Amino acid sequence: MSISADMRVLDVGSGLGGAAFHVAGATGAEVVGVDLAEVMVNLANDRRNHDDSNSRVRFILGSAFADELAAHSFDVIYSRDSLLYEHDKPGLFGRCRELLKPGGRLHISDFCSGRSTPEFEEYVDVSGYSLPTIEGYTRLLSDAGFIDVTGVDLSELTGEFLRADLERYRAKAAGDDAIAPEDAAHVVERWQRKIDFIAAGSLTQGLFAATAPAE
Repeated sequence: MSISADMRVLDVGSGLGGAAFHVAGATGAEVVGVDLAEVMVNLANDRRNHDDSNSRVRFILGSAFADELAAHSFDVIYSRDSLLYEHDKPGLFGRCRELLKPGGRLHISDFCSGRSTPEFEEYVDVSGYSLPTIEGYTRLLSDAGFIDVTGVDLSELTGEFLRADLERYRAKAAGDDAIAPEDAAHVVERWQRKIDFIAAGSLTQGLFAATAPAE
């Protein structure tokens, strides 16, 4: 993302803060994370408060629409695999454009839809996902006023990562008495369904980049 120490960065859907801490530590940039899950934000702030090296990072409970976020105050906004539940993507992308400085950049990885089947459509509906196609995603970004919009299909690589992650989780769950067998089985089933849908071409993943126009 070509981030430097003089930049201000927003992580949308920051979760436990791993990406935010990594970006701040690797670049020296100031990173603000926002997430709707209170337990995630609390854990991320606990980690921040116990390590002075994380002073360039802070976390906000809320969304990109939080009042604490001022217009035209970020050089880069990124979101990693966290927008699949967002049904108002046009509104969110419009807000991201508002938050970026002129010429600022937006980077998103997100799950998308591919080949439609009744089983996949039921899975999307039950899960509460909103999954445009990769091509549809790029159109949404363009319609929000971004320029230089690109979208790359990362589905094959994502499938490899998910399979490796699933094997690590299985090994961890087998050796951790704190993980109930029924909980582990549920996680594995959901994980495997994602892998299977990617292999079938129904679930895809895109990597998107866009630039806020100079004003």
